[in-house]
Amino acid sequence: MKTKNPALCSQPDHLSQLALAVSLALLSLQATAVTKTYTLDGEFDQGTLLNVNHNAPNSNQLQLNTIASTFPILWIANGGEDTLTKFDSANNKEIARYRTWFGPAGQPGHVSHLGNPFAGPAPSRTAVDTNGNAYVANRWFANVPPVVVKILTEGGIDRNGNGVIDTSSDLNNDGVINDAGEILNMADTNGNGIIDCPQSAPFTGCEIQDERIAWAVRVGPNNGLGRSMCIGTDGHLWVGMYNVGQYFKISSVDGHTIAGPISTTPTAGQPNAGGGSPYGCLVDGNGTLWGANLSGILTKITNTQNYTAANNTPALAGSVVASFNSGVQNYGIALGKDALGNPAIFLGSIGGGRYHQFNPATNAFSALGQGSNFASAGIGVDGSDKIVTGPYLSGGVTKYNPDGTIVWAAPTQLSSETRGVIPDQDGNIWQVSRTGSRLMKYRGTDGAPLGTFEVGNHPYTYSDVNGITNLNVTNPTGTWDAIFDSGAAGTPWGTVNWNDQVPTGAGVEVLVRVADVQGNLALQPYVPVSKNTAFSATGRFIQVQAKLTANQQEQSPILFDLTLNSVAQAICDVDLDGDIDKVDLSLISKARGQAAQPGDPRDANLDGLISPADVKVCTPKCTRPNCATTTTAP
Repeated sequence: MKTKNPALCSQPDHLSQLALAVSLALLSLQATAVTKTYTLDGEFDQGTLLNVNHNAPNSNQLQLNTIASTFPILWIANGGEDTLTKFDSANNKEIARYRTWFGPAGQPGHVSHLGNPFAGPAPSRTAVDTNGNAYVANRWFANVPPVVVKILTEGGIDRNGNGVIDTSSDLNNDGVINDAGEILNMADTNGNGIIDCPQSAPFTGCEIQDERIAWAVRVGPNNGLGRSMCIGTDGHLWVGMYNVGQYFKISSVDGHTIAGPISTTPTAGQPNAGGGSPYGCLVDGNGTLWGANLSGILTKITNTQNYTAANNTPALAGSVVASFNSGVQNYGIALGKDALGNPAIFLGSIGGGRYHQFNPATNAFSALGQGSNFASAGIGVDGSDKIVTGPYLSGGVTKYNPDGTIVWAAPTQLSSETRGVIPDQDGNIWQVSRTGSRLMKYRGTDGAPLGTFEVGNHPYTYSDVNGITNLNVTNPTGTWDAIFDSGAAGTPWGTVNWNDQVPTGAGVEVLVRVADVQGNLALQPYVPVSKNTAFSATGRFIQVQAKLTANQQEQSPILFDLTLNSVAQAICDVDLDGDIDKVDLSLISKARGQAAQPGDPRDANLDGLISPADVKVCTPKCTRPNCATTTTAP
């Protein structure tokens, strides 16, 4: 009989202990991360698409729409009461109204001119940036400078520190903002005739009560009469002074004046039909400002993106100013394409007869509008390059092909004096009834009446009411954004990676913001991130936005996929304080029986369930003897 060697008999025990030690060491280094990838159509549909699509044959990727769309919000300036309406053009209802000056009646600083949009502050021109924020200019029919106001489309500035954004809303859900508490008051508390409010904390002396109103600034000289406003390719604003024939460029961030005054008098050697009195403007994709003037003059200012405080004149900015005379009074202005697909400027002709088209390649005007015999004020171009306008003295809308032939003509739904004619996100058409204080909606395919809807007193807007020109001509842009729930508060986010195809001159920009409460995301600013480059932000919820921008040749970038990655977290460090102790074990115990989300540091054995087994795994990993929370002195 053979005898067993004791040393050999004990070897398996030693190997088991060694294997256990190695396993525990590896487990102590183990970490988890949360990952979310968007690449299939169904995954992209978990977010919100604006002016982008994944339509066949280009499925499972994002690209800009060929038929342009825009924000489902109309920003309507109510000239007779000094307010701005935020109108939901998808659900046909007013959802907020903001004061652009002190009011209502009885508030210090209020100017009484109800029913008269040609007195007092009298807001009119609006502009909408690529984030959906609105800007409105109080024209000011008095010896004071015009005032420009910025209003955020979401979020706000918690100036009173109460943890919520105090803002206008439809409290009784009747689709109109006109009841007590639905619009916040504004008072000139110091009596200086200026809307005062510091733009950073502390907000001592702030007279703006609605916390979605970001700022209000004076622009230009006394009695300048701000009758023109548009957004440039760099995102900043141009404000035109009717009475003095000047433009000022102001910051979209805080309203400070970047450049100006810039005269509408043409520079030497340029086409010169005379200096203009700015009435409306838009900027094309090359950065050229086109300005309508009641006199019939069309103003041209090139290279608007080059104007800075240092480059305050056309010569220094590498710019020229020119002017051209259409021979009829201009009013509204729109940018689009002619019958050959080339860029064109369209002008409402309040003098009557037809609307007019200007060819920037030949500097030639042509009267268009088959069968037209009316004076037009508002004019727009829809996502399919069709032109829409109508008689401003009676209402009604006509849609035209780029060659001026009629697509359809719709009679008015409310006989009244009108202003804007506006294509919306679905291709339907809105007309602003000034004297009826309502909006009229027409079906985009055939002009069928879709109803009239109440807004504020004497709505006067006929400029870029919903950003359709900015999003599709000035800065051809589409966005996709999505919110992802990591399942754990304080999730540390690390990188965003994506695959794209970007033609020269086009762009894909990715931004993120995070919060532990989903409702607080809108209060956080978006922060740009670089592809697969580490950044630092913590929160349970992460919102990612991909912004696609076409080049001047209208070539769209393509986003194939996008992946969110959290920072790998050490298992068992539940409170993320860098150690493992009784606090962590207690947090695991209190959560027993709960399902674990991917990356949950409480799920130490990675079985998807938080249980006592996870405590057993974490106990040997404690960073101090007896899992103490602090080091005890000897």
